[in-house]
Amino acid sequence: MWLAFGIAALVVALALAAVLLRVRRTLGAVEELLETTNEEMKETLPEVRETIGNVNATIGNVNIGLRTAGGGAAALGRGIKAAAHGVRVAGRSLFRRY
Repeated sequence: MWLAFGIAALVVALALAAVLLRVRRTLGAVEELLETTNEEMKETLPEVRETIGNVNATIGNVNIGLRTAGGGAAALGRGIKAAAHGVRVAGRSLFRRY
């Protein structure tokens, strides 16, 4: 009976050793994948930063264009109001004389 317990313990120990070896291989593959991913991210990160810089510059230019267009629209509105006022004043002066 002690012999059976010993053999069973040996079989369990061998099974655990096999499982641990498989886990070690799996963890090695995961580690390699993570290292590769990390290296790729290090290579890609400067490009992403450059792209973000380009987007920020473009947005800045769009903001300048919108401010300019807004100023032009405001000036146009003031011009139209002034023209309308001029027409009103001219119309009143014409009708008062005749």
